[in-house]
Amino acid sequence: MALAIHSFLFRTRRLDQSQTVIRAAIISIALTVGALATFAADEPSVTVDELPRRPATPPAKSIDTFHVRPGFRAQLVAAEPLVVDPVAMAFDEAGRLFVVEMKDYSERREERLGRIRMLEDTNHDGIFDRSTVYVENLPWPTAVICFDGGLFVAASPDIIYCKDTNYDGIADERKVVFTGFGEGIERLNVQQLLNSFNWSYDCRIHGASGGNGGVIRISSRPDLPPLPLRGRDFSFDPKTLDFRAESGGGQYGLSFDNRGRKFVCSNSSHIRAVVYEDRYAGRNPYYPLPPAAIDIPVDGPAAEVFRISPDEPWRVIRTRWRVAGQVPGPIEGGGRPSGYFTGATGITIYRGDAWPQDLVGDAFIADCGSNLIHRKKVRGAGASMKAERAADEQRTEFLASTDNWFRPVQFANAPDGSLYFADMYREVIEHPWSLPPGLKSHLDLNSGNDRGRIFRIVPESFVQPKAFNLGTSNAADLVKALDHPNAWHRETAARLLFERRPPEIESGVRTLSRESRSPWAKIHALYLLASFRVLRQSDLEAGLRDGAAEVRQHAVRLAEKSLGSPDLLKELALLAHDPDTEVRRQLAFSLGESSAKQVPEILARLLINATDPWEIHAALNSARDHAVPLLVALLQTPSARPETLHALAVMIGARNGTDNVELAAAAIAQLYKTSKNAWASEVELAAGAGLVEGLRRGGHPIEAFTTLTALAPVHRIALQLSTNRNANGSLRIYAMQWVSAFDSSADRDALETVLSEVGSPTAQSMALSLLAHADDGRRVVRQWEAFTPNLRLQAIQFLLARTNSTMTLLRAVEEGAIGRGEVSRSQLQTMVRHPDAGVRETSERIFRMASRGAKQTLVDASLVLKRNGDSAAGKKIYTDRCSSCHRFRGNGYTAGPDIESVQASGREVLLGNILDPNREVAPKYMGYLVETRSGDQWNGLIAAESDAAVTMRAGGGFEKVVPRSEIVAFKSSGQSLMPEGLAEGLTEQDLANLLEFLAPAAAAK
Repeated sequence: MALAIHSFLFRTRRLDQSQTVIRAAIISIALTVGALATFAADEPSVTVDELPRRPATPPAKSIDTFHVRPGFRAQLVAAEPLVVDPVAMAFDEAGRLFVVEMKDYSERREERLGRIRMLEDTNHDGIFDRSTVYVENLPWPTAVICFDGGLFVAASPDIIYCKDTNYDGIADERKVVFTGFGEGIERLNVQQLLNSFNWSYDCRIHGASGGNGGVIRISSRPDLPPLPLRGRDFSFDPKTLDFRAESGGGQYGLSFDNRGRKFVCSNSSHIRAVVYEDRYAGRNPYYPLPPAAIDIPVDGPAAEVFRISPDEPWRVIRTRWRVAGQVPGPIEGGGRPSGYFTGATGITIYRGDAWPQDLVGDAFIADCGSNLIHRKKVRGAGASMKAERAADEQRTEFLASTDNWFRPVQFANAPDGSLYFADMYREVIEHPWSLPPGLKSHLDLNSGNDRGRIFRIVPESFVQPKAFNLGTSNAADLVKALDHPNAWHRETAARLLFERRPPEIESGVRTLSRESRSPWAKIHALYLLASFRVLRQSDLEAGLRDGAAEVRQHAVRLAEKSLGSPDLLKELALLAHDPDTEVRRQLAFSLGESSAKQVPEILARLLINATDPWEIHAALNSARDHAVPLLVALLQTPSARPETLHALAVMIGARNGTDNVELAAAAIAQLYKTSKNAWASEVELAAGAGLVEGLRRGGHPIEAFTTLTALAPVHRIALQLSTNRNANGSLRIYAMQWVSAFDSSADRDALETVLSEVGSPTAQSMALSLLAHADDGRRVVRQWEAFTPNLRLQAIQFLLARTNSTMTLLRAVEEGAIGRGEVSRSQLQTMVRHPDAGVRETSERIFRMASRGAKQTLVDASLVLKRNGDSAAGKKIYTDRCSSCHRFRGNGYTAGPDIESVQASGREVLLGNILDPNREVAPKYMGYLVETRSGDQWNGLIAAESDAAVTMRAGGGFEKVVPRSEIVAFKSSGQSLMPEGLAEGLTEQDLANLLEFLAPAAAAK
């Protein structure tokens, strides 16, 4: 099903994904190109006696199985037969609860057993006593939200609108509104369906794409082009059906906090904050933004959890089989079947009014595989935002059950101020693809599809509030409800006002936007005025001056359509010094929507005063049409950051507006003339280097720009600085970038000199990136002996980017200057599938010869595991062979996961990864090949992607941002980037030493 919590197969941690742990077995490694032959026993079987079943708990006894945080209690509000298999829910304005029943989980989609139930509490005691099937005949339904007397329902590939027009409790109107979710996927993944509908401040319905993505079409508008959703979420206007992509990309779960910040989760990333909107990502291809969703838990994405239920026998057996290498699959926790997040789902921020105020804003995440509900307190903003356990929940969970059938999957902030959660209540929750046939044949995956429960969590002192019906409220009362302390009331009132758009309440909404004591009410009011198209400049100005940072932030966002007003820009300029980082970040993003001449000055202030990296990213992203005046302004500011000037100059050069390049060059030259520093300052070199770097990236001839001749003195200084090992580090880097742009032998000689500097890895790496294609890569090969293993990895990556330098690499391998084992399998695949016939034939010839002549080495894994290792010796092996792709204790690079994140997997697992890295490869760590118009070929992981660019990452800290406009081919290698020849030349003792450094035997015990 779409629920991420059920994912025990699709782990996102590479070293957990590719496990063949061999106990007392011999692994035969064909040390050729790193090819490895592994032998696993026939799949085992199990008897029914080994799989004792635990009985279900009757609904009336279910509360007895819960351990809830002191001060709170759980209440059962609905159970079978009133509801079965609940996976999502939404309250309408009358307090009726519409529940998604996914009865067809996990392999019965074609039977279309899914339904929407309408639950009613007729006597207003807080317990539902009436149930009606509102909609049925749905395939794998996953989300629901109320609108205009009906429901939007998610059932891939469609979003359907259903409505009961004759008031009999059954929807008689049913139409497909959007379609295409999961389109193009041959085998639809039940765990990655669209889900989690939310109403937001912007009067739009937001949802998570779930991972399957799709190519979305509006059914009523076949004339509109379809919108691809790869890696992104979505939102739509429920009235106009305007549909757009949104940042996010979580699996199952999406929620907003009171400030309007968005949070998502995936199976092994239990809480991620989304720090900017997708609409900003694609507008500046010359400054692609980092990924919008960032992990914020202090205890790591796949944090430890504390279940109190016994491990299921089938899970224990499957783990034992995986550890023994009898079946493939991830081995988490060093062979433990549980104790960590493997299926985070349903993330929801509590926003009610029935709980203590210090819990408002806390995040709740379910893990149905561990039968518990986890809580995180969210603190901070921007890059400093963190989520951490409460001080008194360090070794316990907010709610956990002893019942293995307890399967919490989704939450809802309720009208009564409590937090509701849906318990799917199934005997087995697991993706069917991850169950070995020997186990699956004995399990009933449908057991419990006639059961299901819904609970609410309330304080011990909770008293059921009086009955209400916002649907019968008049417009004035709805405006008052925008001031309610419970977010459900505010959002429902805002939705009803949006649906009705009563003209007579404009004045009341405007008054509320200025006079309410609640910042949340003011924000709702401002967005409603905008949706009614009566938002005035005076409303915006009042919002920009508001005492609450949250109001100022949203007022800035709403001001984007009015940025032509000089008076409004004056108000916005004042916010460049706002004490709140999120206000400043929003201002930096919003200014990119304006072409006003005042914008560069405001962006300059933001960049100078920025205290958070995201403010800098936002301002530079907005600088596309303001780069030249912004550069000039910053050149005149002593406190300007050199890296900022460099980024701006790159934009100018890459866009190749002749006048702009000349203006920028003239400004840099003028600064040099007036500088008191005999050596060019870092600022001047940074800007100059960025300018020529941009010209080179854009394929524009530098000599075409006459003003650059005024920078000849800077060029001479740059040549001297490039080879000065005692020069300031960043100053030297900028000097090398400047030198690299000029195609003379003196420039190339200077960079080759840097390449030969043993002990200067940062400078060598930069010189390598700048010189790799020069002279067909021959200069790089000449200095091979001076390279560390990490630099060699980077060098191969760069040499593979061009056909001529790839041939230089192959000749060097054939002649023995570069070892065959230094070329990874994924890099070899790049060559044997190369579009150039010469590269293909040469690589096949060379490496086929290597394969025939290679000596097979037998490694007895059981002996490795029994040997005592030397940690100091293992550290050296890690540095030489592993640190280029994996960080450990603060050292190394992040082409793969940090070693700390997978230490719990155990020594056997780590050994299995070293010996057989391509047994199974998680999609996150799959290698890709990107080809550009200029003929470059970049091989690596996809570190990030947006409408503007794709960021490729490989070992040794290598990263390459490739604008989408330059990409002509984009395909997966089908392999991990971890080279299969990693163990070549290592003895059993060497491997034992490496294991001792990475996972000490004493710690494992």
